[in-house]
Amino acid sequence: MALPKNRLATTSLTLGLLGWAIYLLQWCFDLTLGLLLAAFTAGASAICSTILDVAPFALWLVGIVTGHLALGQIKQSHAPGRGRAVWGLVLNYFGLFFIIVITVIIVILIASGVGLGVLDKALPFPKK
Repeated sequence: MALPKNRLATTSLTLGLLGWAIYLLQWCFDLTLGLLLAAFTAGASAICSTILDVAPFALWLVGIVTGHLALGQIKQSHAPGRGRAVWGLVLNYFGLFFIIVITVIIVILIASGVGLGVLDKALPFPKK
């Protein structure tokens, strides 16, 4: 009798892939239609954009937990699914690491004053 596949391993892999898909789609949306939508809705679309920016982070965290739980279950029961659990953990940890690195870079740039005065040069408002 064949052992059933581990659902937590499949969940971890699925969450990793879904997190990356949402992240990449959100990034593309922000650079194209999102800019126009934000301009026409006076920033009201920023709430939806922020939720979609946080969603991959949450999915990757849950994917990491389910991946480790899956590996523990697979180790005890010798059920198939170790490859899915490992790939899920790789995708989820890489996504989490990527978000942390990007956040640290942005904080460093803001703290060092990079970007100050960019809007003053770009926008045609009269200077006081």
